Amino acid sequence: MTTLRPVIVVVLLVTSSLIIGLMDTTASASPETNSSTALPVDGPDYGVNESRFQLLWSEDTDQANLSSDDLPENASSPAEFSQYLSRSTDYLFDDPIEDVERWNSGDFDDYAAGDEETSIHPEVAALENGRFIKDAHSSIFAVNPSTVLQSGNESTTYIAPEGEVLAISDYRIAVPEDSESGPVRDEWSLEATDLESVTLEADGQQLDSNASHRSTLEYSSLSGDPRLTVTAEISVQLHHEKRTCDEYNRSMDSCKGSWETEINHPSEQLTVTDSINTTVNRIDTANGIRTTFETDDEQTGTVVHPGTIWSRIEIDDDTRVRGNWRFYSAGDAGWYTMVSRTETGTTRANSTVRPAQLYAVPMQAEPDVVGRAADTVEPPLEIEDAWGSELAGPSLAEAIDVTPVDQYVNSSSMALRSESTAADSFDTVTVHGIVRGQSQTVSLADEGIVRETNLNLTVLEANSSGAVVEAVVTENTTGEPVTTGRVEVGNQSAPLNASGMVQLQLEERPSLLVDGTYVAEDWWRAETMYASAKDRAKIPPKYPKFAQLVQLALVTLLWFLPVSLAIYGFDYLTDGTFLGLTDTNDR
Repeated sequence: MTTLRPVIVVVLLVTSSLIIGLMDTTASASPETNSSTALPVDGPDYGVNESRFQLLWSEDTDQANLSSDDLPENASSPAEFSQYLSRSTDYLFDDPIEDVERWNSGDFDDYAAGDEETSIHPEVAALENGRFIKDAHSSIFAVNPSTVLQSGNESTTYIAPEGEVLAISDYRIAVPEDSESGPVRDEWSLEATDLESVTLEADGQQLDSNASHRSTLEYSSLSGDPRLTVTAEISVQLHHEKRTCDEYNRSMDSCKGSWETEINHPSEQLTVTDSINTTVNRIDTANGIRTTFETDDEQTGTVVHPGTIWSRIEIDDDTRVRGNWRFYSAGDAGWYTMVSRTETGTTRANSTVRPAQLYAVPMQAEPDVVGRAADTVEPPLEIEDAWGSELAGPSLAEAIDVTPVDQYVNSSSMALRSESTAADSFDTVTVHGIVRGQSQTVSLADEGIVRETNLNLTVLEANSSGAVVEAVVTENTTGEPVTTGRVEVGNQSAPLNASGMVQLQLEERPSLLVDGTYVAEDWWRAETMYASAKDRAKIPPKYPKFAQLVQLALVTLLWFLPVSLAIYGFDYLTDGTFLGLTDTNDR
């Protein structure tokens, strides 16, 4: 799925600057002049539609402060809108796109080598010179498919296990000048020259070869970190006739004697190479497990280990996990200008041969869930955990209007859980790499069940200074003690012992109720998987003992009996007028 970044679609405001122009071919132009624009003049073509073509050249300079008011009146078609968008910012794709390969394969055919007296090469080419063979090069145009991953201060070129290397090769022949005066005279001519072979090797092992100035070299079954090398073998043979006078009159510039003629055929071979370090994006080591939950029949969990750098993991047609990476395409500045070299001079022109390269950059700190149901209140899938190495985001060239994250987790494993996705959706998942076309469907083995647990809390002691709480955790179905995980009560936490018990000392006396939680080990890491549980206990009321009650009654009686007798006596002496406790009618 390819989407515009919301800030681009909604407001069409941009933060970079450029004026896009079309290239024209100008002989003897300076490289600086030729490098002022990034869009090839001959696109779109080769099966790349107009709307996509405009978005492949992120190294262009973007124009600041464009808004929807700057949108041309006729920019109603996707191609016109894409052209406007490419002027304002750089475009990110959600997945590796095939358009880069289509463009490279088609544009590659536009290269035309020079003749025997002319070598044509991109400015990026490394030139080699021999005695007769001059300005020779073999330059890797593109590796299809490939993605350059940018992380920290490093860039890594990821390739598919099967693919092709596109390379161009050229050279010129410098035939020595004839000497037509003097006692020794030389005549030179070209007898034969040939681009004998162009070969592709990976760490010294030959993979493919041909003998063309435009070479499409195929490879397969690669793995690891091969160094791909293209080698061109060039040969030349000249005709050299050397005439020597045995009696020469210098003043008359003539030979009075006879000429001795010597004919030979000097030859030369020259080898030129170009190499690129790569890493193969193999997905064939991906694996994972599936887990069910005793507490909820509709809940399913899975752990997926992609085994390599990945772009997305598909659960079903509606749900997928999206990795950290987004993709942009850019051309190589070294191919902006094509150089023609002869014996007499050098000319430069805007190149009509322009390879594009796909790049991957981390645009979010962690993976996320996307899909048609991802925006609902209840997400169809939750990422419980994603773990791997924590890395720094890259610093991109100033011409690239993309802002990666500063730090991200390069997730090598993920734990996923769903309460709404059908359990059989987790029978298989499909892992996609960061190189186009690389994917593997992984069958998930059933690794068991997350068992339900019971937590029982008991307050053993409680006073003004705190309380002692005992926790016991057992399996719900068997009653067996649970010996992994920990129990949390208030701000106290402690692991369970071998009997599935733990006592916690609370530093403050709870008011009436004590709440506790059994925190199980993460099911995706545990050898035996348990679900968490909760319980609540009451502080028992503190009733006085029987002896204390008897003592209280006696003390109360001893204190209040004399007072009661005194009051009654006083009332009696006053004939009941004080309190009315005595009956005066009985007298």
